[in-house]
Amino acid sequence: MSITRRDMLKGMAATSAVVATTLTAGCSTSTVTSNTAKNTEKPAKKPNLLIIFPDELRTQALGFMKQDPSQTPNLNKFAKQSVVLKQAVSNYPLCTPFRGMLMTGQYPTRNGIQGNSHTPMPGKFGGSDFGIELNKNALTWSDIMKDQGYSMGYIGKWHLDAPEAPFVPSYNNPMEGRYWNDWTAPDRRHGFDFWYSYGTYDKHLNPIYWTNDTPRDKPLKINQWSPEHEADIAIKYLQNQDGKYRDNDKPFSLVVSMNPPHSPYDQVPQKYLDKFAGETSESLNTRPNIQWDKEYTEGYGPKYFKEYMAMVHGVDEQFGRIIDELDRLQLAEDTLVVFFSDHGSCLGANGKPTKNTHYEEAMRIPMIFRWPGTLTAQENDILFSAPDIYPTMLGLMGMSELIPDTVEGTNFANTVKGIKGDKQPTSQFYTFTPYGAQSYGRRGVRTDRYTLVVDRKIAKPLSYVLHDNQTDPYQMSNIAEANEPLIHQLIEEELMPWLEHTGDPWRPTEVPQSVMNAYT
Repeated sequence: MSITRRDMLKGMAATSAVVATTLTAGCSTSTVTSNTAKNTEKPAKKPNLLIIFPDELRTQALGFMKQDPSQTPNLNKFAKQSVVLKQAVSNYPLCTPFRGMLMTGQYPTRNGIQGNSHTPMPGKFGGSDFGIELNKNALTWSDIMKDQGYSMGYIGKWHLDAPEAPFVPSYNNPMEGRYWNDWTAPDRRHGFDFWYSYGTYDKHLNPIYWTNDTPRDKPLKINQWSPEHEADIAIKYLQNQDGKYRDNDKPFSLVVSMNPPHSPYDQVPQKYLDKFAGETSESLNTRPNIQWDKEYTEGYGPKYFKEYMAMVHGVDEQFGRIIDELDRLQLAEDTLVVFFSDHGSCLGANGKPTKNTHYEEAMRIPMIFRWPGTLTAQENDILFSAPDIYPTMLGLMGMSELIPDTVEGTNFANTVKGIKGDKQPTSQFYTFTPYGAQSYGRRGVRTDRYTLVVDRKIAKPLSYVLHDNQTDPYQMSNIAEANEPLIHQLIEEELMPWLEHTGDPWRPTEVPQSVMNAYT
């Protein structure tokens, strides 16, 4: 990775810079407004934005990728009309950290979101005191678009707030000794004025939601598969009969955040399972890196692959309903549609049950942009990362000047437009941080050929994992021991610049026992 002086300045920005950036963005907005007022020409119409992102949908599950035996006809059709970034990754493949990167354009060290939003395990450090929720003072892309006069809507899973007492009764409050689900207070919704959401709740066949008018202690209880219900609400939002959902005189920005194909995988309507009648998980999942004989936690692992494929098919159908309605309403040429997922799922690949690992099945995510009349359909292998979504969306929509300097992601709007000029990254950053300990855990890089992960534990030698993704695409061999010079090269040329850029205190050195003593 090579970084510019501007990158270094962004990497050195302190939290106080957010305030300065907010003021700067405000000045920029005022300047634009003033200049527009002096111009006698009619100002250009602002485009709409529609984001649809399911949870845990790996890029290998897209039918047109020709890897998993999935049935995704709507996404296949959509991809042919779109710009597909085939090598996009989730840099911290876990629900809340990805959502933090999406909303702030920053990597986890800078935005402070280094784990899932939930309360601490009994007697352990964690929860909101660790900083695993979105700071209500963070300058998100949705805050900027709200300031630009957009009607803002959010439907589905949020998972960016740590629950607080008194806890809302639900099946996952508590679960695993901690509380997971909660509403989001209006002052933490970052500009979204239409709200139909929940924190995290995995009963997909019987979801709950909070709306603008729903009391915290009385969420709506719905008897409908959550992606189908959310598609229903999204379609009503787009139709906006009687102006019930948004201001018709304003452009809109709508997020539809579906939970499936997230576990539990058996929470799927029978009609989608019927699409794979006569098949089993074993007959469908033929990836050579699947470890079938390993004992997995109940509800996880490769034996649920058929259910996962059924969920993917169901999500595709509901996605298609939303896009078909957008097109029917003749909004397609006025709307940038962005489709992605927060991370993938291993489902037994290399013995891993789901996510939060460096393997391709967990890290690689769909990343598709469609804007008929503006973007020409293409495929691109740029090494695109989660924090790049924020600046690239604003860049595509003509708001590059409003991207704050605190954003660590890169605006790749030119690349998406098919225009040369964007400096191509040579790697993508990978990170995992144990609760309360930024200076240890796993860090790594993914290049166009290699994946390197260095694990730093207290009072133990560093351990290394190195995969050659060209000769070993299923990452079944760790070639670290025989490639020490390559490891040092990747650390020096790729990993260290990423650590500097993101303000990460982790370093590839062994941690002495004295450090451990300081934690106990």
